[in-house]
Amino acid sequence: MIISGRNPVIEAKKSGKAKKIIVRQGASIHFDNINVPFEVLGRRAFEEKYGTETQGVVCEIDDFEYTELKDILKKSSSIQGVVFLDKIQDPHNFGAIIRACHCFGIRHIVVPRHDQARVSAAVYKASAGALFYTEICEVVNLGQAVDEFKSKGFSIAAADINGDINLKSTSSLVKFPLGVIIGSEGRGIRESILERADYKLKIGMASDIDSLNASMSCAVILYQLFSR
Repeated sequence: MIISGRNPVIEAKKSGKAKKIIVRQGASIHFDNINVPFEVLGRRAFEEKYGTETQGVVCEIDDFEYTELKDILKKSSSIQGVVFLDKIQDPHNFGAIIRACHCFGIRHIVVPRHDQARVSAAVYKASAGALFYTEICEVVNLGQAVDEFKSKGFSIAAADINGDINLKSTSSLVKFPLGVIIGSEGRGIRESILERADYKLKIGMASDIDSLNASMSCAVILYQLFSR
């Protein structure tokens, strides 16, 4: 897979996942201690091959490997938080959610196998490289996966515009370890998934306009619940 952008490529190198780095001549990026194959191409050759939306640097990496649910469950006693995504189809939203998770210490994300954006170069770029430090698990049945975590002692919170708990009031209510469910912008969380939540959280906003997309909602909720 080819990924692009300064932050994703820098994180690919730092995490040991970079197989080859290619830089456009004149690009304002510098690497110290290069220990992988490195190539500089003229602007025309570079842009003909990789396009113009790369920030002047691309990197070859192996295709992403999803993590098995059983492997995450085996170490669940050492996990304080996990995020479940219910059919997030936009790769930029998906990547931004991964980035938000990384910022607040969440390293495990569970997604459905169908109607869900898959890991791609666009997701790597939107995650700003956070994907290199995140385990993502694809499951056939998301509800069953939520139940598996509940059986391991996890409480479950869901982002719900009609939720009965204001996010600001959760500090003393929520029990850890905690799973957080985020739904798609168009449809929200499916009822069969939502009914598994112990806490249905509503984000209080100054405007009546529902203006937060899925990644913004995720960041707000994780900040409130995990930034301590």
